[in-house]
Amino acid sequence: MGTGALRMIERFFARNLVGFRTIEMNFPPGLIAITGPSGAGKSVFMGAILSMFGLSEMQADVAEALLKKSPLIDLESFDDGEGEIVIRAVKKEKVRYFLNNLTISKKRLKEMVSPLVRHISQRSNNELSPELLLELLDAMAAFNETGYTQRLESYRRLYDDYIAKVRKLETMRADEKRVRELIEFAEFEISKIDELAPAPGEDEALMDVKRKLSKREKISESIARASAIFENEDAVLEALGLIEGDTVLFNEAMNMLRNEFERAEEMLGELEEVDVESVLDRIEALASLKRRYGSIEEALAYRDEKIRELEYYKNIDHELGSLETETEALLIALEKEARNISDIRAAAAEKVARLVNGYLQELRMPPLRFTLTSKQLDRSGIDRVDVDVEGSSAETLSGGEFNRIRLALLLCKSELSGGEGVLLIDEIDANVSGDESIAIAKLLKMLSKNYQIIAISHQPHLSAAADEHILVTKEGGESVARPLTPQARVEEISRMIAGEGGMEEATDFARKIIKEFSA
Repeated sequence: MGTGALRMIERFFARNLVGFRTIEMNFPPGLIAITGPSGAGKSVFMGAILSMFGLSEMQADVAEALLKKSPLIDLESFDDGEGEIVIRAVKKEKVRYFLNNLTISKKRLKEMVSPLVRHISQRSNNELSPELLLELLDAMAAFNETGYTQRLESYRRLYDDYIAKVRKLETMRADEKRVRELIEFAEFEISKIDELAPAPGEDEALMDVKRKLSKREKISESIARASAIFENEDAVLEALGLIEGDTVLFNEAMNMLRNEFERAEEMLGELEEVDVESVLDRIEALASLKRRYGSIEEALAYRDEKIRELEYYKNIDHELGSLETETEALLIALEKEARNISDIRAAAAEKVARLVNGYLQELRMPPLRFTLTSKQLDRSGIDRVDVDVEGSSAETLSGGEFNRIRLALLLCKSELSGGEGVLLIDEIDANVSGDESIAIAKLLKMLSKNYQIIAISHQPHLSAAADEHILVTKEGGESVARPLTPQARVEEISRMIAGEGGMEEATDFARKIIKEFSA
């Protein structure tokens, strides 16, 4: 313990896992070794942890991992405001994943945690990608040259601007080929609306006229009959005078009625001049417009849009020429800056190689060199990076060789730019010599200052270097995983050295190497 490393996976739980009834484990920071006899369930245990990050198939009925929050994981809508991340998986007919109690797909979960969690296994000999190697060279360049990171970001912004202009140029060129057709169509659409010349609210006003026209005769007849009330107006006033009634109120009411009738008669007079057929034709024309566009207002908005398009089409030749000039200038600037960045990377590659080869020498591996070849310009530049180990490419290395190179590269990256995350390592020290095993253990111990490392091991040295030692055994036909006490740890490392029979020299040696790695 006491490495100063971050504790990323804080707790792991699984129920009804193949061979295991229950696993419930708190993980400390630093280097954690998982050991045990062959067939005890170490790989099943590791697979269950990997399944929490979408890196393996879910085998338990229920599993849960509690992680410390990290800026490497963008939780997006899954952020619950707490200081921890809870990943849960439940298997019934199918497997369902949950992140902070919200459902998430396995694919999305894997994408979200990929910056934090990495799996290194004997079989993973095809993951040394040119992209990761390029990141390492850029980390060295940033370490050695002030302002390199900002320069790289500036190049990427310039490239993004260039791509945006290229896409616009492609669109404009495609438009140019059919611009006459587009102009004719836009002009036709505009003229159709202009011929009708609709006004906002006109349809409602016409419908009101139509309603009045349909009631014109009835209104006229009704007013004629009702006007008889005025013949008795004087008689009513006389009666009100005799009984000392309110003649003012009656006069006001009669005047109001007279005004209403006069207004109605004026309206009837206006309607006499209306061309009914024209009104109906206009209503039908506006209805047809509304069926196509939704409303008069939407038709007018569509007309305005077509006017803008028409202006664009008529000016496309000028804009196209201007955009072509801008795009060509951007490409020239990009190519020049990409070559400058490539020169910096070439210098950085030599420095990275020296640093990595120092680790590889400890790991009893021959030195490597980085090869930079040109590729088509993209957002990362013009460089493709590969490794060469005495004439062998990464694809031809054995699994053990490949993973020792990965370990050296991780150490290099950690030294250049720090690091954070979880490394899940499956038998990286399998089939290696004693000296190689010691070197792997030392370098993993060094790497665990920045990473939490959980590693399956069959070698005593990695187990002795560990901050936590977990033993997986079979008890009564059931697999059991438990952290070891200091004495039990000595016994397990002795078993790894001398086999199940054990021997006094193995116990002494176990205590010795534990002490050496603890110093």
